[in-house]
Amino acid sequence: MRIFLSALENNAQTTLDKCLKDQITIPFGLVSFYYITKAQDGLANFKKALQVCDYLLVDSGAHTFQKGTKVDWETYTDQYAEFIKKYDCQKILGYFEMDVDVQIGYDRVLALRKVLNRATNKIIPVWHKNRGISEFKKMCKTTPGKIVAVTGFKNEDIQDNQYPAFVKYAWKCGKKIHCLGMTRQKVLNKVPFDYVDSSSWKLTATFGGLKEWSNSEHKLISIDGVKGKYQTKDLFFKNLMSYIKMVRYYNIKWQKINHDLYFSLGVRNFLQTIKLLRKAIIYD
Repeated sequence: MRIFLSALENNAQTTLDKCLKDQITIPFGLVSFYYITKAQDGLANFKKALQVCDYLLVDSGAHTFQKGTKVDWETYTDQYAEFIKKYDCQKILGYFEMDVDVQIGYDRVLALRKVLNRATNKIIPVWHKNRGISEFKKMCKTTPGKIVAVTGFKNEDIQDNQYPAFVKYAWKCGKKIHCLGMTRQKVLNKVPFDYVDSSSWKLTATFGGLKEWSNSEHKLISIDGVKGKYQTKDLFFKNLMSYIKMVRYYNIKWQKINHDLYFSLGVRNFLQTIKLLRKAIIYD
């Protein structure tokens, strides 16, 4: 499992600069095309993220549109396609489609997908329940790229106990599956998605929270214990480092299932790794 830490392109300049200065690598990052083009330092931060991250995914900005933001859909998609053609590289594993069914209907989404597919074969379709299960199966069978996606927002498109069926079908079709907005540990401990993402590292800091990774779980340090001790930019960086520990944990935990080990185990971590793997729930 690879957990992509998102929201790197918007108000994250100080964090990225510190990573560059201290030669710290973010294993997996996710950026939004919408904020790359709209945020003041969006494009500059995207370029820094390309340096700092080993692998990136690019979101279309559809989640922002679901909150009410509207654009000229065809023009915006053309701009997204041009961006892809200009900046695509080996580090970028995929680009999420314009899954704005609620605003424009699925037929137009399919038309926009064709525009993006002409720019690259890395477009990631995102299934929503309004499309029906048959459409999920179809996209797993026919998507030119290697990745398909579902949403991870609780009790929306998919119930937690339904995720294994989606994962197994994607694998059956030879695809990797990404769950958007998913870092709920109760789910991650049971379902070995190939990819997930979260901006929780940043959102927690925005509200003055500090996270610590301890004994295989994140613990929130009380606001009283943080207030006045750290600036928000410090919390951003500290939470990022904490979440990278989480990224490592789940990458190792599910490596026998995903066959996607990123982190070097090393002799010093051997016993700890064996203990971790024994705790993993067998997925059959």
